[in-house]
Amino acid sequence: MADEWTILHLVIMIRGTGHFRNLVTMSNNYSAENIATMELIYGEGYLSAGGDDEVAAIVDGVDLAGKSILDLGCGLGGASVTLARDHRAGSVTGVDIDSQVLERAAALVRKYDLESQVVLQKIEPGLLPFEKGTFDLVYLTAVTCHLLELRPFLGEVKRVLKAGAVVAGCEWLKLEDNASYRQWDRLLRERGLNFHFVDRHEFVSAFEDSGFEQFSLSDRTGFIHQLSQSAVNRVQGELKAKLTGILGDEGYETCLDWTRTRARAFAEGGIGQGHFRARTPG
Repeated sequence: MADEWTILHLVIMIRGTGHFRNLVTMSNNYSAENIATMELIYGEGYLSAGGDDEVAAIVDGVDLAGKSILDLGCGLGGASVTLARDHRAGSVTGVDIDSQVLERAAALVRKYDLESQVVLQKIEPGLLPFEKGTFDLVYLTAVTCHLLELRPFLGEVKRVLKAGAVVAGCEWLKLEDNASYRQWDRLLRERGLNFHFVDRHEFVSAFEDSGFEQFSLSDRTGFIHQLSQSAVNRVQGELKAKLTGILGDEGYETCLDWTRTRARAFAEGGIGQGHFRARTPG
């Protein structure tokens, strides 16, 4: 998901209905401070909870040995590295719109000596810069929650996949427009973050309307709530001194308020998370 003070993920907004016109990005304000904080909370190479175990759960049962993978919105490269190292992907192409996080991702790739398997690429807003039928799997985590229109984007994902190939990932979904959801949504917007959460029905319909088959969506809200509550406990406990050293007193309080508000949205049924998977025809 997006980071806790600025967008630290691929943020895409599609304008226009029914036509894939252009992709417009919000400005990203990456800093060493932001990245250090996120990795402290979530682990090396990650900007959101779960780490390598979450990646493994998302692709569980999919044979990736020797396959070509697009990690769309790769961030700091944690998923790209584990897909190559632990799941034996033949090649992983990690793309993002921010040069600074790609530099960090490149350092992670070098650390694990995976340059022959993982290629990182900066992309610009617009159509995905790949030929039709390039990839066996698109790994897509917390990207569609930033889209104004899901269907044109999913059509592009489908285009770059081979026949019978898989898109897999996880996404945040709106469960109920209650007080906890509105508080979380307001907090995001107050910090200049542009999210467009949709409900389960709209999410499923968008994939089906885009021509994907065998769509599945498994609820992970209980699990991610546990992780979010654990993050709250760590932020106000074992990580407090380190976070205060990085962020200062005011920044630390902002971080703590953010993590508490998000955990409350999960606990009170405003926001959920699900793992999804679908195939292209063929």
